[in-house]
Amino acid sequence: MNRTAFRATLLAAAATGAFLLPAAAIAGPDATAPAAKDAGANAPAKDASAPASDDQSTSANQKGQANDKQSLTSSDIIVTGSRTAESAPITASLTTTQPQSAVSRDYIDNATASSDFNELIALTPGVSISGAGNGYGYGETKATIRGFQDGEYNVTYDSIPFADTNNPTHHSTAFFPSNTIETVVVDRGPGNASQLGQATFGGNLNMYSRGVKDEMGGQVEGILGNWNSFIGRAEFQTGKIAALNDTRIVLTGQYLRSDGALTYSPVESKNLYGKAVIPIGSSNTLTVMSTWNRNHYYQSDVLKGATCGSATTPKGSTVALGPDGSALTQLTGTNCAAGSNVGVYGRNYGLSNDPTQMDYWKYNRTDKTTDFSYLRLQSDLGSGFSMDNRAYMYGYTNNTWSGNTGNVVTGFSGAGTPASPYKAVAGPATDILGYSKMNKYRVFGYIGQLNYDFSMGKIRLGGWYEYAVTDRHLVDFDRTTGAPSYNEKANLGTPATSALPPVSEANLSYVQHSKWNQYQLFAEFEFHPIASLSITPGVKYVNFKRSIDAAVNQKSRLPLDTSATWTKTLPFLTVNWQAMSNWSFYGQYAQGMYVPDLSSFYSASGQLSTALDSLKPQTTTNYQVGTVWHGNKISIDADGYIINVNNKIGSCNTVGCDSSLLVNIGQVRYKGVEGQVSYMPVKGLTLFANGSYNKARSVQTGAQIAKAPFSTAAAGFIYRNGGFRLSFSQKYTGLQYATEFNGNPNIRLYRIKPYSIGDFAISQEIGKNLRLGVTVNNVFNSRAVTAIANSSSGAPTANGFQSGYGQLDQFNYLPPRSFQVSARLKF
Repeated sequence: MNRTAFRATLLAAAATGAFLLPAAAIAGPDATAPAAKDAGANAPAKDASAPASDDQSTSANQKGQANDKQSLTSSDIIVTGSRTAESAPITASLTTTQPQSAVSRDYIDNATASSDFNELIALTPGVSISGAGNGYGYGETKATIRGFQDGEYNVTYDSIPFADTNNPTHHSTAFFPSNTIETVVVDRGPGNASQLGQATFGGNLNMYSRGVKDEMGGQVEGILGNWNSFIGRAEFQTGKIAALNDTRIVLTGQYLRSDGALTYSPVESKNLYGKAVIPIGSSNTLTVMSTWNRNHYYQSDVLKGATCGSATTPKGSTVALGPDGSALTQLTGTNCAAGSNVGVYGRNYGLSNDPTQMDYWKYNRTDKTTDFSYLRLQSDLGSGFSMDNRAYMYGYTNNTWSGNTGNVVTGFSGAGTPASPYKAVAGPATDILGYSKMNKYRVFGYIGQLNYDFSMGKIRLGGWYEYAVTDRHLVDFDRTTGAPSYNEKANLGTPATSALPPVSEANLSYVQHSKWNQYQLFAEFEFHPIASLSITPGVKYVNFKRSIDAAVNQKSRLPLDTSATWTKTLPFLTVNWQAMSNWSFYGQYAQGMYVPDLSSFYSASGQLSTALDSLKPQTTTNYQVGTVWHGNKISIDADGYIINVNNKIGSCNTVGCDSSLLVNIGQVRYKGVEGQVSYMPVKGLTLFANGSYNKARSVQTGAQIAKAPFSTAAAGFIYRNGGFRLSFSQKYTGLQYATEFNGNPNIRLYRIKPYSIGDFAISQEIGKNLRLGVTVNNVFNSRAVTAIANSSSGAPTANGFQSGYGQLDQFNYLPPRSFQVSARLKF
């Protein structure tokens, strides 16, 4: 049986409910038309068990969509073969080569409208979310995948990686609100060689842009919620424009404002998005996409939560026994000291209304403007050859004003000692110290890929080039008067300080210019020795050059002009065997890489050059196996993995070592099992559940690393009947530690106990044009602790170790229960 015949077999299974997941990709270049157009009588009739067709704004056979035959990542290929799998909010592809969770457009369309892209993946196995204390979408969140933190996995948009330029972390509310997202696919693995990014290290979070439709239409929507929240949205689809060779265009816009769940923490944002898919002749398609986002919010850049207060016997703590019988403590963030933030303001503390304090809300504002655009040309060259070319750019500007701890310094006098002739002159004790911070970058890139499809498989060759330029500064200010404050180290006229900036520049914490030039080359061969077996070996070469030219460098405050280049060749091998038309097995061996951050250059040490020469990129070696089965009424997938991290980067902490240097400090081993299941007991009702058990332990200490839950789980249901939709889900996040193990053999501090959060949604279509809906977040109003920023201030010690909690430990809590009501009018 050849490949076309085998795919036809998959499509023929549509008689029992098999099809491709709408808003996802095709199985290959010769499967597009049959999947969407030629299934004929075999295509199942739509019913209440699947999402309404109006919500399926991407079809599998359209070039220029998020997912198509020339997609750059394996995550684009979502073959379900099952109505049950399609109706579930999360599913995996029969053709996947690594653990995968695809979040449907139906789920995104009915989720909380303000949700950021991290919150959209919260239900997926192995994922935990922190930072949502101000309410869904009203503050930036961070996602952890299997214990890998933000910056240790890729985030892409239409297969284009994007991230900050000092390290590959992300701002979840800065670029892509949910109205710009068609689907999200979480790949818990490095992918194939063609998966591009700086941090294939820990996996890939792949978002895909809103798709164009064949028919003209649109919608407007208004959403009201707690905390004086309002969201307004509009979407317009041109449909096929005959005068422009059937060009299709989609335009969307969103306005959001809210006072936020936390005290004195309002937020406002605006977004515009547009995409045009333009056929050029019969063999070429040009896609033009651009989105612009601007938001501002009030949040301290220094404080990381609300203080609770503690003593030698910590307030708000309980004691439990760990698996080995040792005493463990976990902070609950309750029964807080009367003078703490929680004691004064409650768990909803964000900022204050007291201008005599550094947390006064008007002292703490952030303004961000971002844009992201690309041109994509897809070309069918004939005889099995095709090309995909993408040129893109994106930009980010962050202007932050923040209050700060410490006292204002108005200048220096000469009344010091001969060894230190300058003496700081303190400003008024009532003045509030603060700073102005800017981070501004622009990134330009190109991705090119050549495909050759023939009877035995497909060859992919390609490359990625990217150039980034960044300017960052932080300047100390008196927030009371607006005058400069001279709080930084300066040249005080001694040999020890002679390299520092003059006292007139002691208000500059850093003034830094940096850039990178990076490229990746890849080749892979998707080999089909038999129709049901896909074996894909591949190789990728990474070359990354990072440079810095700082008049005043961060931390050291010395001038620095230098660069470093890191290279690595990464091998890949993936296998997918479709034992039956609805059952597949997969395996993966792959290596990933994480490029050292800009902070590698921050040391003032004379050993910096040597340290940079010896600093190796963090790498992972991934071993994963799994299976996917999509039946008529039940859909199941499960996987197991072992991931070894080598050359972990951290501060040098050995005796006599310069602690300002970043060096390779050891290894971490990640391993676990994961699974998800969907079940359709009756027409219109889909039950779903998933879970994971994840270990992420230091090889040196054997301790679980910080911010890595041991387990996650989710369960819920969706019921559809005509225009009526009802859903509920509950997400559980297991035990984790807020800080790294400090070596104390008797106790592990900062243990966060398990917690869960439930979400509810109901909507009803009235006629053909009106939909009314309600969503409820945190249904049971849990106020559990989700993160702790530790402080040793006031903490007890024993045998050289911290043995209790600090009085200035800061807590983050789940946001209180919230509601949103919406009205959507289609035209």
